[in-house]
Amino acid sequence: MVFYNKVKSKRLIAFSLLVFSLFFLFQDTLSQKEETLIYLAEIDGEIKAGTLQYLKRVVKEAAKAEAEYLIIKLDTPGGLLKSTKDIIDLLLKTEIKTIVFVHKEGGWAYSAGTFILLAADLAVVHPEASIGACQPQEMFGQEQKVAEKVIEGTVSWIKSLAEIQKRNPEIAEKFVRENLTLTGKEAKEAGIINETARNLDELFLKLEISEPKITEIQPTPIERFFDFLSHPYLISLFLTLGGLGLIFAFRTGEFELTGILGLILLLIGLWGMGVITFNFLGIIFLLLGIFLLLLEVFQPGFGIFGFLGIISLLFGIFTFQAEPFLSPQIFTAVTMIVLGAILGIGILFVIIGRGVVKTFRTKPKTGPEALIGLEAEVVKELNPIGQVKLRNEIWQAESIDKKTIPQKSKVEIIKVEGNTLTVKVLNSKF
Repeated sequence: MVFYNKVKSKRLIAFSLLVFSLFFLFQDTLSQKEETLIYLAEIDGEIKAGTLQYLKRVVKEAAKAEAEYLIIKLDTPGGLLKSTKDIIDLLLKTEIKTIVFVHKEGGWAYSAGTFILLAADLAVVHPEASIGACQPQEMFGQEQKVAEKVIEGTVSWIKSLAEIQKRNPEIAEKFVRENLTLTGKEAKEAGIINETARNLDELFLKLEISEPKITEIQPTPIERFFDFLSHPYLISLFLTLGGLGLIFAFRTGEFELTGILGLILLLIGLWGMGVITFNFLGIIFLLLGIFLLLLEVFQPGFGIFGFLGIISLLFGIFTFQAEPFLSPQIFTAVTMIVLGAILGIGILFVIIGRGVVKTFRTKPKTGPEALIGLEAEVVKELNPIGQVKLRNEIWQAESIDKKTIPQKSKVEIIKVEGNTLTVKVLNSKF
């Protein structure tokens, strides 16, 4: 009987351990399933061509990781129409659920920012933030009334975005026609946004996301650099300087510096305006860099062509993105190798170019001129005429200053006239 009770106890303990193990395994699996992968990006400042490049990478990485949500924290006074249109297309096409969150107390999402907000699957605004003021303005002109067709086109566009996401199209229209602005609280009451939230925690609570797994994507140094270059004020400066540089180059024929710099600035300005795409800009820079390096070899410019060629190639490479499934470590290693190779090739081309210049400037080394500068020995006193020995040959020589030069003195050949060498005592001043 005692033995039976012991066996029964052991079976009960084993059964209890099995139940507890299954319970904790189930809980662990359940908690893993409850985790929600969220990719987080932030736009702080004007909407520019550089902003588009940053968001393209964010969307690509979020899609690769199969994120459930992409949250874009937004605080902007507006920006360029072409970049805004491309960003909106990006948000509408992605299969990831997008949330644009105007997150700052006292923050804003005016003009282009409101368009991006309305394009998101979920539009969320801080109760004390402000949105609207979408009436289009001339980019570089003075404040003046925009053409009616531009207003009508913008109205149609913003209403279509509101209708796509099932929001109030009448309020959206007023954002453009009347330059209407609303706080987050007012926007929620007007039905133009989905929700208000003061921070991410409140947003997750309202979305019923209990276990958010957040991956924040920051702009790379290159993206920050190109974002800086695409600032509207810099774009106008680049376009102006680029145009003036090309005009000056064609008027003076000095294409070496002003023409090439003008072309580079003009290309950056056109990219910033959205006239040419980022990858197209990169291809142009690569071709221009190769052309400049070849020019450094065949028409040397004291290293200017080579230097500009290296800069152009670097610009071209930085415009291209990595293959989505390429390991970041491999991409970094390859980038460093390519940069090193470009710098090395550029320096080599500059050295070759300088060598060509030196070759072109070197005096001929054939005939009598090849004797100038050589050293000879006096075998018969020059008084002022005598003889010298040069390369085991005896030449008639004359002292340049008509003074006597004794036998066995070392002289330097200054001039050749027929069979007579004009010489001076070596190391003497002339």
